[in-house]
Amino acid sequence: MAARIEESAVDAGVQIRPATGARVLTLDLLARHQPHLVTAAIAGKRKIRHNGLLAKISMHSRLRLHVVAVVVLGICLSCGAKAPPTHYYVLDLPAPAPASARLQHTAVLVPLRVARVIGQGRIVYRESPEQVGFYEYHRWAEDPEDGVTRLLLRELMARGTFSSVVPFDGRTRADFILRGELRRLEEVDYGGPVRAAVEISLELVDAGTGRVSWSGASTVTEEVAASEVRSVVSHMGVAAGKSVRELSGQLDRHLRTKG
Repeated sequence: MAARIEESAVDAGVQIRPATGARVLTLDLLARHQPHLVTAAIAGKRKIRHNGLLAKISMHSRLRLHVVAVVVLGICLSCGAKAPPTHYYVLDLPAPAPASARLQHTAVLVPLRVARVIGQGRIVYRESPEQVGFYEYHRWAEDPEDGVTRLLLRELMARGTFSSVVPFDGRTRADFILRGELRRLEEVDYGGPVRAAVEISLELVDAGTGRVSWSGASTVTEEVAASEVRSVVSHMGVAAGKSVRELSGQLDRHLRTKG
């Protein structure tokens, strides 16, 4: 991805300027490992007499000092370099499906859990099944699981799967409890073209018995045509919408079949 190449170049610069005190750190290292150069630097500004004689610095020492000064100057200049702007995104989720005949069950929807790799705020990409990367300057403006939870709530109400579905508040009683997890929300860069991948799981728990009455999972991938993060996020929204519709459809059929 073009954005990742740019970030890698920036990160390479960040590695040599990890703190605003880089100049102090450099001088400290010189004092530890090249004390004669630090002495030379001081002597270059002030006349220091030792045993009554003017301290003299050889041309060789001055040359070495100039080389070190250039390196220090380069580090200090890099300290002032500006980082690229951070871009923030939200999932653009689709409208829910048309309403059907409403069932008489009631439910409470617990906010979706989220996989730890997603919950740190940065947009995720994978270059292999085992390797996870993060876009440092492309982040979520809101927790994506919150948007997916809201979409699931609207989708179930629009389908008529329940007579009432409300967010969990610790007080409302209902026939069922819905709980799930946003397991994947990432850019996939291996095994073919760039894709946006979403995986969501959902469980229906009988509030009376505490037993799982139904469970399902949906994984959807969308091929990304344009190699930019904004396009990846757009396709993540499409994939999340499809995954929610698939899961809510499975749940709706389960309850209608069950009666």
